[in-house]
Amino acid sequence: MQSDLAAKGIEVRRRSDFDDVLTANILAQDANEIPDDMELTAYFTIGIEISDIISQIKAKLLELKNYGFKTDSVEFKVIQVCDKMWQNQWEKFYHRVDFSRSLAIVPEWECPKPLNPHQIVIKMNPKQAFGTGTHITTQLMLMVMERVLLSEMSVLDVGTGSGILSIVASKFGASNVCATDISDDAIASAKKNLALNDIDNVELKQANLLTGVKGKYDLILANMLAEILYQLIPHLSDHLARNGSVIMSGIDCEQLSRIEKLLSENGFTVNLKIQEKRWFCILVSQKSN
Repeated sequence: MQSDLAAKGIEVRRRSDFDDVLTANILAQDANEIPDDMELTAYFTIGIEISDIISQIKAKLLELKNYGFKTDSVEFKVIQVCDKMWQNQWEKFYHRVDFSRSLAIVPEWECPKPLNPHQIVIKMNPKQAFGTGTHITTQLMLMVMERVLLSEMSVLDVGTGSGILSIVASKFGASNVCATDISDDAIASAKKNLALNDIDNVELKQANLLTGVKGKYDLILANMLAEILYQLIPHLSDHLARNGSVIMSGIDCEQLSRIEKLLSENGFTVNLKIQEKRWFCILVSQKSN
């Protein structure tokens, strides 16, 4: 939406997801404002023809329905807000996440002190880009990364967003990381977050998925909707090193069987599946000959 419809920023909220991060010791004073159902807010500049935007979104919803998404109950609401309000609104919900004894995700404006001498602290300011470390799909990715990412691995982060997974990969000892994203805002945000964490072994590439990416990698990361994973899966083998692995998250439970079928058709086997509520994260590798 940010690239196709020129949205200046997007925000996705759902109370059930927020309840999960509350259990991870995230402070939220206004949690009751979060809707029970999924709410996606897109911000546009004054003067743009909103009726045209809504028509394009409705057309996209029809496409998503063909993939099995439930889109019949979507409602639209248009309001006008000041620029400062929307840019800073999300900050009151974003606080430190002590993900494990070895990893913490901390907003730039909070104290980055580790809980113990061995805990890695990642400083983040995602701005308009996706990836604060609080969403279930990101946390599932981090859980599997802690399990399989070894020192000196090469890593490809597809759809990097704020750069959070690339930063964690670097801090966990990856030798080099290539991070791609189609969004201008995401690349700019990731660049700033890399600097916040003194990371110098991550190459940022503005690209649509794997377009223009060269070489093979020991570990490929992809946290995105199943609709986009469908496009990505047929090209994974071109960039996966021998004995390499792929971690995928953002898979809704209703889409898992189709993802597994497509992976099998493209020569992959699923080695691990973990689930939190409706979201799945899977670890896959190429089938043995």
